[in-house]
Amino acid sequence: MARITSTSPTPSNSSSDTVSDVIVAVAQIAWEAIELGTRLAWWAVLFPVFSAPVTAAVWAWISFGWEAGASAALVGIVVLALWWYLHPASFRAVVHARIRARYRRYRYRHGWAAVCALNGLAPTLDGTPLIPRLRKIRIHPSVDVLTVQMIAGQTLADWTRLCDALAHGWRAQTVTATTPAPGWITLTVRTRDHLTTVIPLPARAATDLEAVTLGVTEDGLPWVVQVAGRHLLVAGATGAGKGSVVWSILAGLAPAVHAGVVRLWVVDPKGGMEFGAATALFDRFVHTTGAPTLELLRAAAALVQERADRYRGVTRSHTATTVEPQVVVVIDELASLTAYETDRKVAAETIQLLSLVLSQGRAVGVTVIAAAQDPSKDVLSMRQLFPTRIGLRLTEATQVDMVLGQGARAAGALCDQIPDSLPGVGYQIEDGTARPLRARAFHVTDTDIRALADQYPVPSWPMEAPDGGDATRF
Repeated sequence: MARITSTSPTPSNSSSDTVSDVIVAVAQIAWEAIELGTRLAWWAVLFPVFSAPVTAAVWAWISFGWEAGASAALVGIVVLALWWYLHPASFRAVVHARIRARYRRYRYRHGWAAVCALNGLAPTLDGTPLIPRLRKIRIHPSVDVLTVQMIAGQTLADWTRLCDALAHGWRAQTVTATTPAPGWITLTVRTRDHLTTVIPLPARAATDLEAVTLGVTEDGLPWVVQVAGRHLLVAGATGAGKGSVVWSILAGLAPAVHAGVVRLWVVDPKGGMEFGAATALFDRFVHTTGAPTLELLRAAAALVQERADRYRGVTRSHTATTVEPQVVVVIDELASLTAYETDRKVAAETIQLLSLVLSQGRAVGVTVIAAAQDPSKDVLSMRQLFPTRIGLRLTEATQVDMVLGQGARAAGALCDQIPDSLPGVGYQIEDGTARPLRARAFHVTDTDIRALADQYPVPSWPMEAPDGGDATRF
Protein backbone atom coordinates (compact mmCIF):
# COMPACT_ATOMS: atom_id res chain seq x y z
CA MET A 1 0.00 0.00 0.00
CA ALA A 2 1.44 3.26 -1.08
CA ARG A 3 2.21 5.92 1.59
CA ILE A 4 0.41 9.17 0.96
CA THR A 5 2.51 12.20 1.85
CA SER A 6 0.77 15.49 2.69
CA THR A 7 1.89 18.45 0.56
CA SER A 8 0.06 21.21 2.51
CA PRO A 9 2.31 24.22 3.46
CA THR A 10 3.80 24.44 6.93
CA PRO A 11 2.11 27.14 9.08
CA SER A 12 4.27 30.29 9.48
CA ASN A 13 4.28 33.54 11.52
CA SER A 14 4.37 35.78 8.45
CA SER A 15 0.88 37.12 9.01
CA SER A 16 1.53 37.92 12.70
CA ASP A 17 4.81 39.66 11.79
CA THR A 18 2.97 41.82 9.27
CA VAL A 19 0.41 42.82 11.89
CA SER A 20 3.19 43.71 14.35
CA ASP A 21 4.95 45.85 11.77
CA VAL A 22 1.71 47.68 11.04
CA ILE A 23 1.09 48.29 14.73
CA VAL A 24 4.65 49.64 15.21
CA ALA A 25 4.30 51.90 12.18
CA VAL A 26 0.94 53.23 13.34
CA ALA A 27 2.28 53.84 16.85
CA GLN A 28 5.29 55.65 15.45
CA ILE A 29 3.11 57.83 13.23
CA ALA A 30 0.81 58.57 16.16
CA TRP A 31 3.74 59.50 18.37
CA GLU A 32 5.21 61.79 15.73
CA ALA A 33 1.77 63.37 15.23
CA ILE A 34 1.45 63.98 18.97
CA GLU A 35 4.96 65.41 19.09
CA LEU A 36 4.26 67.66 16.10
CA GLY A 37 0.95 68.78 17.59
CA THR A 38 2.58 69.56 20.93
CA ARG A 39 5.31 71.54 19.21
CA LEU A 40 2.80 73.47 17.11
CA ALA A 41 0.73 74.22 20.21
CA TRP A 42 3.83 75.44 22.04
CA TRP A 43 4.83 77.66 19.12
CA ALA A 44 1.26 78.96 18.96
CA VAL A 45 1.54 80.01 22.60
CA LEU A 46 4.97 81.56 22.05
CA PHE A 47 3.93 83.56 18.97
CA PRO A 48 0.23 84.45 19.24
CA VAL A 49 0.64 87.27 16.72
CA PHE A 50 1.10 84.56 14.08
CA SER A 51 -0.97 81.71 15.50
CA ALA A 52 -4.10 83.85 16.00
CA PRO A 53 -4.38 84.94 12.33
CA VAL A 54 -3.64 81.39 11.13
CA THR A 55 -6.27 79.93 13.46
CA ALA A 56 -8.81 82.52 12.32
CA ALA A 57 -8.07 81.76 8.66
CA VAL A 58 -8.43 77.99 9.17
CA TRP A 59 -11.68 78.45 11.08
CA ALA A 60 -13.06 80.73 8.36
CA TRP A 61 -12.05 78.20 5.68
CA ILE A 62 -13.79 75.32 7.48
CA SER A 63 -16.90 77.33 8.36
CA PHE A 64 -17.47 79.45 5.25
CA GLY A 65 -15.26 78.12 2.48
CA TRP A 66 -11.83 78.75 1.06
CA GLU A 67 -12.71 82.31 -0.05
CA ALA A 68 -13.40 83.34 3.55
CA GLY A 69 -10.24 81.60 4.71
CA ALA A 70 -8.10 83.33 2.11
CA SER A 71 -9.67 86.69 2.98
CA ALA A 72 -8.95 86.18 6.71
CA ALA A 73 -5.34 85.24 5.93
CA LEU A 74 -4.94 88.33 3.74
CA VAL A 75 -6.33 90.55 6.51
CA GLY A 76 -3.85 89.07 9.01
CA ILE A 77 -0.92 89.69 6.65
CA VAL A 78 -2.03 93.29 6.01
CA VAL A 79 -2.40 93.98 9.75
CA LEU A 80 1.11 92.67 10.49
CA ALA A 81 2.56 94.67 7.59
CA LEU A 82 0.87 97.87 8.79
CA TRP A 83 2.09 97.26 12.32
CA TRP A 84 5.66 96.81 11.09
CA TYR A 85 5.42 99.95 8.92
CA LEU A 86 3.65 102.29 11.37
CA HIS A 87 5.29 101.27 14.64
CA PRO A 88 8.51 99.34 13.93
CA ALA A 89 9.83 99.68 17.51
CA SER A 90 6.96 97.75 19.09
CA PHE A 91 6.98 95.24 16.21
CA ARG A 92 10.66 94.54 16.83
CA ALA A 93 10.08 94.19 20.57
CA VAL A 94 7.04 91.90 20.34
CA VAL A 95 7.70 89.92 17.16
CA HIS A 96 11.26 90.16 15.91
CA ALA A 97 12.95 89.99 19.32
CA ARG A 98 11.01 86.86 20.31
CA ILE A 99 11.80 85.10 17.04
CA ARG A 100 15.45 86.08 17.33
CA ALA A 101 15.61 84.83 20.93
CA ARG A 102 14.14 81.42 19.99
CA TYR A 103 16.51 81.12 17.04
CA ARG A 104 19.58 81.95 19.09
CA ARG A 105 18.57 79.54 21.85
CA TYR A 106 18.17 76.79 19.26
CA ARG A 107 21.49 77.67 17.66
CA TYR A 108 23.39 77.53 20.95
CA ARG A 109 21.85 74.24 22.11
CA HIS A 110 21.90 72.51 18.72
CA GLY A 111 25.57 73.20 18.09
CA TRP A 112 26.85 73.13 21.65
CA ALA A 113 28.47 69.68 21.53
CA ALA A 114 30.24 70.47 18.26
CA VAL A 115 31.51 73.83 19.56
CA CYS A 116 32.96 72.20 22.67
CA ALA A 117 34.56 69.37 20.69
CA LEU A 118 36.11 71.62 18.04
CA ASN A 119 37.60 73.95 20.66
CA GLY A 120 39.05 71.24 22.88
CA LEU A 121 36.51 71.72 25.67
CA ALA A 122 35.15 68.15 25.52
CA PRO A 123 37.73 65.75 27.01
CA THR A 124 37.24 62.00 26.61
CA LEU A 125 36.99 59.40 29.36
CA ASP A 126 37.27 55.74 28.33
CA GLY A 127 36.59 56.81 24.76
CA THR A 128 33.43 58.75 25.67
CA PRO A 129 33.44 62.55 25.15
CA LEU A 130 32.43 64.58 28.18
CA ILE A 131 30.46 67.67 27.13
CA PRO A 132 30.17 70.63 29.53
CA ARG A 133 26.49 71.14 30.33
CA LEU A 134 24.81 74.24 28.98
CA ARG A 135 22.48 74.91 31.88
CA LYS A 136 20.92 78.28 31.12
CA ILE A 137 20.64 80.70 28.19
CA ARG A 138 19.50 84.31 28.63
CA ILE A 139 18.95 86.36 25.52
CA HIS A 140 19.19 90.16 25.75
CA PRO A 141 18.97 92.80 23.00
CA SER A 142 22.73 93.07 22.60
CA VAL A 143 24.27 90.28 24.68
CA ASP A 144 23.53 86.63 25.34
CA VAL A 145 24.54 85.09 28.68
CA LEU A 146 25.29 81.36 28.79
CA THR A 147 25.69 79.55 32.11
CA VAL A 148 27.80 76.40 31.78
CA GLN A 149 28.71 73.66 34.24
CA MET A 150 32.35 72.87 33.58
CA ILE A 151 33.90 69.42 33.41
CA ALA A 152 36.03 68.48 36.40
CA GLY A 153 39.56 69.71 35.82
CA GLN A 154 38.63 72.69 33.67
CA THR A 155 39.47 76.23 34.79
CA LEU A 156 38.52 79.78 33.86
CA ALA A 157 41.81 80.10 31.95
CA ASP A 158 40.81 77.18 29.69
CA TRP A 159 37.72 79.09 28.58
CA THR A 160 39.24 82.57 28.54
CA ARG A 161 41.95 81.63 26.02
CA LEU A 162 39.23 80.38 23.63
CA CYS A 163 36.96 83.43 23.82
CA ASP A 164 38.15 84.78 20.45
CA ALA A 165 37.55 81.42 18.79
CA LEU A 166 34.07 81.18 20.30
CA ALA A 167 33.28 84.71 19.11
CA HIS A 168 34.24 83.84 15.54
CA GLY A 169 32.33 80.57 15.69
CA TRP A 170 29.14 82.28 16.87
CA ARG A 171 29.73 85.31 14.61
CA ALA A 172 29.66 87.52 17.70
CA GLN A 173 31.56 90.73 18.39
CA THR A 174 33.14 89.52 21.62
CA VAL A 175 32.89 86.66 24.10
CA THR A 176 34.04 87.02 27.70
CA ALA A 177 34.18 84.39 30.43
CA THR A 178 33.73 84.78 34.18
CA THR A 179 33.31 82.35 37.07
CA PRO A 180 30.24 83.06 39.24
CA ALA A 181 30.90 80.01 41.44
CA PRO A 182 33.35 77.09 41.60
CA GLY A 183 32.69 74.67 38.77
CA TRP A 184 30.61 77.13 36.76
CA ILE A 185 31.41 79.48 33.90
CA THR A 186 29.41 82.39 32.50
CA LEU A 187 29.92 83.28 28.85
CA THR A 188 28.80 86.76 27.82
CA VAL A 189 28.32 86.88 24.05
CA ARG A 190 27.96 90.38 22.57
CA THR A 191 25.97 89.97 19.37
CA ARG A 192 25.45 93.61 18.42
CA ASP A 193 26.40 97.09 19.59
CA HIS A 194 23.56 99.43 20.54
CA LEU A 195 25.99 102.15 21.61
CA THR A 196 27.16 103.29 18.17
CA THR A 197 24.58 106.09 18.05
CA VAL A 198 25.25 109.40 19.81
CA ILE A 199 22.85 109.87 22.73
CA PRO A 200 21.72 113.49 23.21
CA LEU A 201 21.29 114.93 26.68
CA PRO A 202 17.63 114.47 27.71
CA ALA A 203 15.49 116.92 29.67
CA ARG A 204 16.43 117.07 33.33
CA ALA A 205 14.19 115.56 35.98
CA ALA A 206 14.27 115.62 39.77
CA THR A 207 17.67 114.51 41.05
CA ASP A 208 18.10 111.28 42.97
CA LEU A 209 21.57 111.31 44.51
CA GLU A 210 21.40 107.53 44.82
CA ALA A 211 20.89 107.09 41.06
CA VAL A 212 22.06 109.88 38.77
CA THR A 213 21.46 109.03 35.12
CA LEU A 214 24.44 109.74 32.88
CA GLY A 215 23.72 107.64 29.80
CA VAL A 216 22.44 104.34 28.45
CA THR A 217 23.73 100.79 28.95
CA GLU A 218 24.23 98.37 26.08
CA ASP A 219 20.95 96.70 27.09
CA GLY A 220 19.09 99.96 26.51
CA LEU A 221 18.57 100.66 30.21
CA PRO A 222 19.45 103.94 31.94
CA TRP A 223 23.08 104.12 33.05
CA VAL A 224 23.02 105.36 36.63
CA VAL A 225 25.69 106.05 39.23
CA GLN A 226 25.43 106.72 42.91
CA VAL A 227 26.81 110.09 43.99
CA ALA A 228 25.77 110.16 47.63
CA GLY A 229 28.24 108.08 49.59
CA ARG A 230 30.37 107.09 46.56
CA HIS A 231 33.55 108.46 45.02
CA LEU A 232 33.88 108.09 41.27
CA LEU A 233 36.97 107.80 39.07
CA VAL A 234 36.85 108.30 35.29
CA ALA A 235 39.90 107.39 33.21
CA GLY A 236 40.45 107.44 29.48
CA ALA A 237 42.80 108.49 26.72
CA THR A 238 42.60 111.84 24.94
CA GLY A 239 39.28 112.09 23.12
CA ALA A 240 37.80 109.10 24.96
CA GLY A 241 34.91 111.17 26.32
CA LYS A 242 35.80 111.90 29.94
CA GLY A 243 34.11 115.28 29.57
CA SER A 244 30.90 113.60 28.40
CA VAL A 245 30.83 111.37 31.49
CA VAL A 246 31.55 114.17 33.98
CA TRP A 247 29.20 116.66 32.32
CA SER A 248 26.43 114.05 32.18
CA ILE A 249 26.76 113.60 35.93
CA LEU A 250 26.78 117.35 36.54
CA ALA A 251 23.72 117.72 34.32
CA GLY A 252 21.97 115.12 36.46
CA LEU A 253 22.94 117.02 39.62
CA ALA A 254 21.93 120.44 38.24
CA PRO A 255 18.36 120.48 39.64
CA ALA A 256 19.71 119.59 43.09
CA VAL A 257 22.33 122.34 42.76
CA HIS A 258 19.63 124.88 42.04
CA ALA A 259 17.56 123.54 44.95
CA GLY A 260 20.51 124.06 47.30
CA VAL A 261 21.00 120.44 48.37
CA VAL A 262 24.17 119.92 46.30
CA ARG A 263 27.24 122.15 46.06
CA LEU A 264 29.84 121.69 43.36
CA TRP A 265 33.47 122.49 44.09
CA VAL A 266 35.31 122.25 40.78
CA VAL A 267 39.04 122.10 40.04
CA ASP A 268 39.88 122.66 36.36
CA PRO A 269 43.69 122.74 36.08
CA LYS A 270 43.57 123.42 32.33
CA GLY A 271 42.88 127.08 32.88
CA GLY A 272 39.12 126.64 33.11
CA MET A 273 38.62 125.62 29.47
CA GLU A 274 36.53 122.55 30.33
CA PHE A 275 34.23 124.00 33.01
CA GLY A 276 34.59 127.75 32.64
CA ALA A 277 31.36 128.10 30.63
CA ALA A 278 29.21 126.96 33.56
CA THR A 279 30.61 128.75 36.59
CA ALA A 280 27.05 129.71 37.58
CA LEU A 281 26.58 126.04 38.57
CA PHE A 282 29.56 125.98 40.90
CA ASP A 283 29.83 127.05 44.48
CA ARG A 284 33.63 127.08 44.19
CA PHE A 285 35.69 127.11 41.02
CA VAL A 286 39.49 126.88 40.76
CA HIS A 287 41.25 126.91 37.41
CA THR A 288 44.90 126.88 38.45
CA THR A 289 47.06 124.46 40.42
CA GLY A 290 49.09 125.36 43.47
CA ALA A 291 47.75 127.56 46.26
CA PRO A 292 44.13 127.99 44.99
CA THR A 293 43.67 124.24 44.59
CA LEU A 294 45.26 123.56 47.97
CA GLU A 295 42.90 126.07 49.58
CA LEU A 296 39.87 124.26 48.13
CA LEU A 297 41.13 120.85 49.24
CA ARG A 298 41.95 122.16 52.71
CA ALA A 299 38.40 123.46 52.97
CA ALA A 300 37.04 120.08 51.87
CA ALA A 301 39.19 118.23 54.42
CA ALA A 302 38.19 120.68 57.16
CA LEU A 303 34.53 120.18 56.27
CA VAL A 304 34.94 116.41 56.49
CA GLN A 305 36.47 116.62 59.94
CA GLU A 306 33.97 119.23 61.20
CA ARG A 307 30.98 117.17 60.08
CA ALA A 308 32.49 113.98 61.51
CA ASP A 309 32.83 115.68 64.90
CA ARG A 310 29.22 116.84 64.82
CA TYR A 311 27.79 113.53 63.54
CA ARG A 312 29.67 111.37 66.05
CA GLY A 313 27.11 109.58 68.19
CA VAL A 314 24.24 111.22 66.27
CA THR A 315 24.12 109.55 62.87
CA ARG A 316 26.21 107.19 60.74
CA SER A 317 25.24 108.62 57.37
CA HIS A 318 24.58 111.98 55.77
CA THR A 319 21.30 113.17 54.28
CA ALA A 320 21.57 116.06 51.85
CA THR A 321 19.53 119.13 52.78
CA THR A 322 19.83 122.85 52.23
CA VAL A 323 21.36 123.07 55.71
CA GLU A 324 23.76 120.15 55.19
CA PRO A 325 24.19 119.95 51.40
CA GLN A 326 26.04 117.24 49.57
CA VAL A 327 29.43 118.63 48.53
CA VAL A 328 30.79 117.16 45.31
CA VAL A 329 34.46 117.89 44.56
CA VAL A 330 35.11 117.61 40.82
CA ILE A 331 38.72 117.32 39.61
CA ASP A 332 39.16 117.43 35.85
CA GLU A 333 42.72 116.10 35.58
CA LEU A 334 44.03 114.26 38.61
CA ALA A 335 47.58 114.01 37.29
CA SER A 336 47.91 117.80 37.19
CA LEU A 337 47.56 117.88 40.98
CA THR A 338 49.79 114.91 41.77
CA ALA A 339 52.22 113.47 39.21
CA TYR A 340 52.64 116.62 37.12
CA GLU A 341 52.93 119.08 40.01
CA THR A 342 56.51 120.42 40.02
CA ASP A 343 56.41 121.53 43.65
CA ARG A 344 56.85 118.29 45.59
CA LYS A 345 55.56 119.81 48.83
CA VAL A 346 52.38 120.95 47.13
CA ALA A 347 51.96 117.53 45.49
CA ALA A 348 52.51 115.73 48.78
CA GLU A 349 49.96 117.89 50.62
CA THR A 350 47.50 117.47 47.76
CA ILE A 351 47.75 113.69 47.98
CA GLN A 352 47.41 113.83 51.75
CA LEU A 353 44.28 116.01 51.62
CA LEU A 354 42.70 113.99 48.84
CA SER A 355 43.37 110.76 50.70
CA LEU A 356 41.67 112.16 53.79
CA VAL A 357 38.60 113.28 51.83
CA LEU A 358 38.41 110.00 49.94
CA SER A 359 38.77 107.83 53.02
CA GLN A 360 36.45 109.78 55.35
CA GLY A 361 34.21 111.97 53.20
CA ARG A 362 31.60 109.51 51.98
CA ALA A 363 29.78 109.15 55.29
CA VAL A 364 29.60 112.91 55.90
CA GLY A 365 28.35 113.99 52.48
CA VAL A 366 31.59 114.96 50.73
CA THR A 367 32.29 112.98 47.55
CA VAL A 368 34.91 113.23 44.82
CA ILE A 369 34.54 112.84 41.06
CA ALA A 370 37.98 112.69 39.48
CA ALA A 371 39.05 112.33 35.86
CA ALA A 372 42.45 111.00 34.77
CA GLN A 373 44.09 110.68 31.39
CA ASP A 374 47.32 108.98 32.42
CA PRO A 375 46.51 105.73 34.25
CA SER A 376 49.94 105.29 35.78
CA LYS A 377 50.61 104.07 39.27
CA ASP A 378 51.63 107.55 40.41
CA VAL A 379 48.32 109.00 39.21
CA LEU A 380 46.11 106.17 40.41
CA SER A 381 47.79 105.40 43.71
CA MET A 382 44.44 106.20 45.37
CA ARG A 383 42.40 104.00 43.02
CA GLN A 384 41.22 101.69 45.80
CA LEU A 385 39.54 104.66 47.50
CA PHE A 386 37.15 105.09 44.53
CA PRO A 387 34.33 102.51 44.89
CA THR A 388 32.99 103.39 41.42
CA ARG A 389 35.44 103.33 38.52
CA ILE A 390 34.74 104.01 34.85
CA GLY A 391 37.24 103.09 32.17
CA LEU A 392 36.80 104.67 28.75
CA ARG A 393 39.03 104.03 25.75
CA LEU A 394 42.58 103.19 26.88
CA THR A 395 45.66 102.73 24.76
CA GLU A 396 47.03 99.54 26.30
CA ALA A 397 45.48 96.36 27.63
CA THR A 398 47.57 96.56 30.81
CA GLN A 399 45.98 99.92 31.66
CA VAL A 400 42.53 98.36 32.08
CA ASP A 401 43.37 96.57 35.32
CA MET A 402 45.32 99.62 36.50
CA VAL A 403 42.13 101.70 36.26
CA LEU A 404 39.33 99.27 37.05
CA GLY A 405 41.08 96.75 39.25
CA GLN A 406 42.78 93.39 38.97
CA GLY A 407 40.98 90.99 36.63
CA ALA A 408 38.68 93.61 35.12
CA ARG A 409 39.83 93.01 31.55
CA ALA A 410 39.55 89.24 31.87
CA ALA A 411 35.99 89.81 33.13
CA GLY A 412 35.11 91.64 29.91
CA ALA A 413 36.18 95.28 30.33
CA LEU A 414 37.88 95.64 26.95
CA CYS A 415 38.69 99.34 27.23
CA ASP A 416 41.68 98.98 24.92
CA GLN A 417 39.39 97.75 22.12
CA ILE A 418 36.99 100.70 22.16
CA PRO A 419 37.39 102.50 18.81
CA ASP A 420 38.11 106.21 18.52
CA SER A 421 34.70 106.66 16.89
CA LEU A 422 32.86 105.90 20.15
CA PRO A 423 33.68 108.66 22.66
CA GLY A 424 31.80 108.29 25.91
CA VAL A 425 31.64 104.48 25.66
CA GLY A 426 33.20 102.71 28.60
CA TYR A 427 32.97 100.08 31.31
CA GLN A 428 31.92 100.66 34.90
CA ILE A 429 33.12 98.54 37.81
CA GLU A 430 31.68 98.76 41.31
CA ASP A 431 33.45 97.40 44.36
CA GLY A 432 31.96 94.02 45.15
CA THR A 433 30.85 93.25 41.58
CA ALA A 434 32.65 91.01 39.11
CA ARG A 435 30.92 91.81 35.82
CA PRO A 436 31.70 95.18 34.23
CA LEU A 437 28.84 97.28 32.90
CA ARG A 438 29.26 98.59 29.35
CA ALA A 439 27.49 101.86 28.60
CA ARG A 440 27.68 105.21 26.80
CA ALA A 441 27.37 108.65 28.34
CA PHE A 442 25.17 111.40 26.96
CA HIS A 443 26.65 113.76 24.40
CA VAL A 444 26.70 117.14 26.16
CA THR A 445 27.21 120.06 23.78
CA ASP A 446 28.36 123.60 24.56
CA THR A 447 24.75 124.70 24.06
CA ASP A 448 23.63 122.17 26.68
CA ILE A 449 26.24 123.44 29.13
CA ARG A 450 25.19 127.07 28.73
CA ALA A 451 21.53 126.08 29.11
CA LEU A 452 22.31 124.22 32.35
CA ALA A 453 24.13 127.25 33.75
CA ASP A 454 21.25 129.55 32.83
CA GLN A 455 18.51 127.25 34.11
CA TYR A 456 20.09 125.84 37.27
CA PRO A 457 22.42 128.44 38.81
CA VAL A 458 23.59 128.17 42.39
CA PRO A 459 20.98 129.84 44.63
CA SER A 460 21.87 133.01 46.46
CA TRP A 461 23.43 132.45 49.86
CA PRO A 462 22.73 132.73 52.73
CA MET A 463 19.52 130.73 52.52
CA GLU A 464 16.92 130.47 55.20
CA ALA A 465 16.84 127.08 56.85
CA PRO A 466 13.53 125.29 57.36
CA ASP A 467 13.58 126.22 61.05
CA GLY A 468 14.12 129.87 60.24
CA GLY A 469 17.83 129.82 61.02
CA ASP A 470 20.83 130.51 58.81
CA ALA A 471 21.52 127.78 56.27
CA THR A 472 24.95 129.02 55.29
CA ARG A 473 26.66 126.61 57.66
CA PHE A 474 27.60 123.37 55.98
